[in-house]
Amino acid sequence: MMTTNLWIAIAAILAVAFVVLWWPYLRNSKLQANEVNSRSQANTESYQQSLLKLQQQRDDKQITQADFDTLSTELGRKLLQDEASQEIQLSVGKRTIAWPIIASLLTVTLTIPLYLKLGASDQLDAPVQAANDDPHANLTQEQQLEMVLQQMEQQVAQNPTDSQSLFRLAHAYTSAGKFDQAITAFKQLVELEGEHAEFIGPQAQALYYKNQQQMTPEVIALIDRALKLDPEDTSTLVLLGMDNFVNSNYADAITTWQRVLNSNRPGIDRLALENAIGEAKQRLTLTGEELPNMPAAPVTASLKVKVDISDELKGQFTKDQIVFIYAIPVEGSRMPLAAVKITAGELPTQVILDDSMAMTPAAKISDYQNVKLFAIISKSGTPGIKPGDLQGFVESASLDSEHPYLLTIDSIAK
Repeated sequence: MMTTNLWIAIAAILAVAFVVLWWPYLRNSKLQANEVNSRSQANTESYQQSLLKLQQQRDDKQITQADFDTLSTELGRKLLQDEASQEIQLSVGKRTIAWPIIASLLTVTLTIPLYLKLGASDQLDAPVQAANDDPHANLTQEQQLEMVLQQMEQQVAQNPTDSQSLFRLAHAYTSAGKFDQAITAFKQLVELEGEHAEFIGPQAQALYYKNQQQMTPEVIALIDRALKLDPEDTSTLVLLGMDNFVNSNYADAITTWQRVLNSNRPGIDRLALENAIGEAKQRLTLTGEELPNMPAAPVTASLKVKVDISDELKGQFTKDQIVFIYAIPVEGSRMPLAAVKITAGELPTQVILDDSMAMTPAAKISDYQNVKLFAIISKSGTPGIKPGDLQGFVESASLDSEHPYLLTIDSIAK
């Protein structure tokens, strides 16, 4: 579980990131509103002048009353059309309020799972705690962010080959709007670990933000590199969707973000992406265009598992104890291919293990014909089987089976 101090650090990073995202909107929306108001005033003045001219022509007997009624009605209709056109332009312009909302949602989508996966809260907790004991620890969010970044920088300086610490620092730089430093850090990761889409895609994001959300040739080149390595890379596809959205290409934004959802990659905030897609659909409807045909989510391999506990072990656990249910290869690596966490109070229950529960895209349950199933009631609440834990397993479960497997917790780990 993440510590309170690390959550504070993440909140500070996200707060500054949201300022970076919202400031262009706040600035540009004011300019756009002023422009629309000026046009509206000019249209109204033109309407009034034209109406006075028609009235004069009627009074001078140049047109009949019937002609005046027809022409004045048409003049009023044209004014309403112009006003409506300007409202639509304001609604679907590049810098609508939806853009920072979408970007904020997707910042959370990409940042929070990163810290949940790589947070190493124990490494950050001690330095932050020391700062909390300092009489000058009452810092602003920006100061908290700078302090956390300095701690991350110190960790990297102490161990320059620690790619996980460098990876966290690179993403923190991006979230804090320090795009040059982020780009440099991602380049260092490539030097350390080689060409990987998860380094190059975020580098493209940082460069994109640095260039005021412009698809420069350098950004496009990075995107091409990332997608060549991994056509479904989350960071890269999210970036492409955001660029389509900000340029009012809502249909392309929808289909691109749907690809991310359909990939079932671990760590994706599905709710944030679904909200982003919903906003893009609303904007597309305003333009009068039809919604794109959405690709159906691919049917992936899954395994139904009924989990229960034997009568002999009932009463040897509390309802709030953590239960880990997971699948591993029958032979070789013990890296979980899919895992789910519940509480003992939910037993008996049925779960479905599939690729959305993978620890890494490189090891998915769909890659195997048969897997070994485990269910562990953990005394410590942490993954892994330790003495005293209650356990159960199925030696081999076929992914071709349409029927659920019964997984009974019936022994105590030695």
